[in-house]
Amino acid sequence: MPSQSLLSKSVRWDLVLFWLYLLLLVVLFGTSLNVVDPDLWHRLVVADYLFHTGHFAPGNALGYLGIPEVKPDIEWGSALVLYVTYILGGGTSLVLLKLVTLGTSLVIVVRAGLGSRPPSMLDAFFYCLVLLSLLPSFLSTIRSEASTHILFALWILWFQQERRGHRVSAWAYVLTMALWVNLHGGFILGIAWLGATAVITFFTGGDWLRQLRLLVLSLLATLANPFGYKLWGSIYEELSVPRPGFDEWEPVPWLHDMGHFASYKLLALWGVAVVCVHIYRVGWGKCDRAAVILLGLALIPSLAHVRHTSIFALVAGGLVPPLFLPEKSLHEIHEWKLWLHRFVVRAILIALPLVYAWRLMPANEGLHLVYPPDTCPVGAVDYLKRTDTTGNLLVGYNSGSYASWELRGQMRVSLSGRYVAIFTYATFQKVQRFFAAEDHWRDALAGPVPDAILVNRPDPVYPKMLVEPGWTEVYRDATHAVFRPATKETSP
Repeated sequence: MPSQSLLSKSVRWDLVLFWLYLLLLVVLFGTSLNVVDPDLWHRLVVADYLFHTGHFAPGNALGYLGIPEVKPDIEWGSALVLYVTYILGGGTSLVLLKLVTLGTSLVIVVRAGLGSRPPSMLDAFFYCLVLLSLLPSFLSTIRSEASTHILFALWILWFQQERRGHRVSAWAYVLTMALWVNLHGGFILGIAWLGATAVITFFTGGDWLRQLRLLVLSLLATLANPFGYKLWGSIYEELSVPRPGFDEWEPVPWLHDMGHFASYKLLALWGVAVVCVHIYRVGWGKCDRAAVILLGLALIPSLAHVRHTSIFALVAGGLVPPLFLPEKSLHEIHEWKLWLHRFVVRAILIALPLVYAWRLMPANEGLHLVYPPDTCPVGAVDYLKRTDTTGNLLVGYNSGSYASWELRGQMRVSLSGRYVAIFTYATFQKVQRFFAAEDHWRDALAGPVPDAILVNRPDPVYPKMLVEPGWTEVYRDATHAVFRPATKETSP
């Protein structure tokens, strides 16, 4: 068995290895999939319009079926960040930004969970699960919600620091909220967090008046945006609008497809087990009731919507480790069999994510963006650009985002990824019915009449358009086709 003096001298090396291990996993898993998120293109279009005109675009300036007024944009700040990043560095810079935001979120939540305590091998595996549970929000290109992950993790860190006796200035909350409200609608999560902590401290004991003051100040800080109080109306609409067929708004599949979101499931089960053991050992009256309640509040929405699993990962990463059972470090174990058993088990746990990452390496996409054909109709859009086609383009939800960016200033699309921001739900249904060739699908062909139609060839409407009077197929590739009115120039 290694001597105590040798292990004590290597404590700082243990810390270095801990962070190198997590950094390696961030890079390996963060670059395992770089599929372009369709929302990215819409964000770039919004920022491009704002950058060149100095004001926000009305809906019908970006989409011919869009609303005529300017609606409060809850992600305009993130759009500018993504736009500048993409213009300066292209797709590679977006992948790097994704890695930085993912790594930053993880570092902050580790600091929240461990504080000044040196990490153990078990902590390394726990935070590996946290990282893997964050990944679904980062596997595509960088999204606006990355700002919410960083800022919410920061607020969790401040909450833990204050409970450890380190007061955080109220100005820190006000300034970060003023930034948050201009980056992403997830700022509502920060408001909910302060509201929950105020109520919990009122009933469990603590400085609930301070939490209440922070809540009031943060609410006032949300008005520091170009749209003022009207931004709250957009938040309500975002939360209430139907999202049929959106996977990220579906519940986590627990009873089937058990491998789906496996890391989140393991993390959730681990967290529940730790909480139950903690309450059993010390009783409800002496347990960390604030942490237990906040973990429960974070778990509920994560079970209801896939989108919120990463939020639970942040809360678990910040609040669960302090509830772990006391564990002897390896240099405190003097019986060699117990030392070997402890070391081998934890070494296997740490090795498993590395093995998984190694298996993914042949398909790792590095720093390159991947343009999936179902959402990025590169060839069809190039045809429209090459032939100088102008006017209105009838196009589906995801493909519309890419087309709106590449054809900006040339064509206006019927629908794009952020349909709540510039399109009504009725318009969304109208366009969806067309491409699904459902009842009244021809309504999309009239009032206003599109100047071109971009169709995914697997869409049910494609064979119907081949025989639809008045329309001619002018372009076709392996995945997409373009139709133009037969009375117009249709030669490629």
